[in-house]
Amino acid sequence: MPLLQGGEPITFTSQNSSSPFVEAALNPLWKTGQLREPILFLKEGDEPASGQLLFPPEEILAVESATREVQFKEGSDYRWDNAQQKLVLPEGSRISFLTQEELYPLMTSDTPKIAKPGAPKDQGRGVYFDNKDGYHQMQVEVIYKPQANQWKGPEPSYAETALPRTTGLLKQKQPVKIFLLGDSISEGYNASAFTKAKPGCPAYGELVAQTVAAGSGSEITFRNFAVGGWQASQGVKRVQDEKLAEEKLDLVIIAFGMNDVWRKDAAAFKTNIKAMIDAFRESQPETEFILVSTMLGNENWGMPMDQFYSYREALRELTGSGIVLVDLTEVWETLLKRKTFYDLTGNGVNHPNDFGHIIYAQWICRMLLDDSAYQ
Repeated sequence: MPLLQGGEPITFTSQNSSSPFVEAALNPLWKTGQLREPILFLKEGDEPASGQLLFPPEEILAVESATREVQFKEGSDYRWDNAQQKLVLPEGSRISFLTQEELYPLMTSDTPKIAKPGAPKDQGRGVYFDNKDGYHQMQVEVIYKPQANQWKGPEPSYAETALPRTTGLLKQKQPVKIFLLGDSISEGYNASAFTKAKPGCPAYGELVAQTVAAGSGSEITFRNFAVGGWQASQGVKRVQDEKLAEEKLDLVIIAFGMNDVWRKDAAAFKTNIKAMIDAFRESQPETEFILVSTMLGNENWGMPMDQFYSYREALRELTGSGIVLVDLTEVWETLLKRKTFYDLTGNGVNHPNDFGHIIYAQWICRMLLDDSAYQ
């Protein structure tokens, strides 16, 4: 059969992997001294539009458009409301915001939208939806110094024992070959490089490869076999049809789940993920794996939220020698305690923005890079 699109090898070294996005991936949430964080300002009722930061700020340094082309002015464009611990937009601000009616538009309106699953497509309200750069163009980035030791969520750790072959190669600055299998998030939606918007943040898979190259000094060859809309069963078929397991490689990142949760069958999901692992290990027993539990989708779109946790646990049951779990589900759960879903999304329902892709990269890279990469 003809090869599907994607999967072309890209090679990164420390010489071609320097960028602000790599720097961000090496400056993770749990230890950062300065953060660049997105907000989509929302307005409810007669209250001014506002947005909340992940951490209490020690100092707000700047507010820019997410494209990094426009600098906004404190006072006329935004102000910090200390009582509410929020950023607030004064009247006349140049910063975009959405009202609740715009965020959840009538299905009969001309606003870009997506119907809630199972709802009549010409009735009720949907969710503002843009699978290109619409959300990105409305979001801002707040550059600030957070108060210390505020991250209360999970912290990944260096997987030297669990991934001995890959981490050993990286410590010796030997070449490493990485494959990525997944859905639209892994394909690249809605990173700004993928949507051809500024500032051009790469999707997390490519960013992982760049960051690992920069942090280790190894040459990293990366191939992305992810396809938008796919479930794990289709990943199994691609591995089998294209004989991907016959290629010499070191590490496979497997990141399905966002589409699978609709089926509400975590056992079948586990079977399909295991089938991919078994296919690679049958040909190359030393192959190692990072299993990624997906970010959370938008509850207001009607996603089956309880399933995300069942699917995460199905992945956890597969961990062992040479197989680790990166739990982005719990990371998103932590983020959403202070952030809105719309601060973190690239399309409104089930894709991350640049910040989300960087978070994916931060958690995956910490599994592969030792402390020396974070000095």
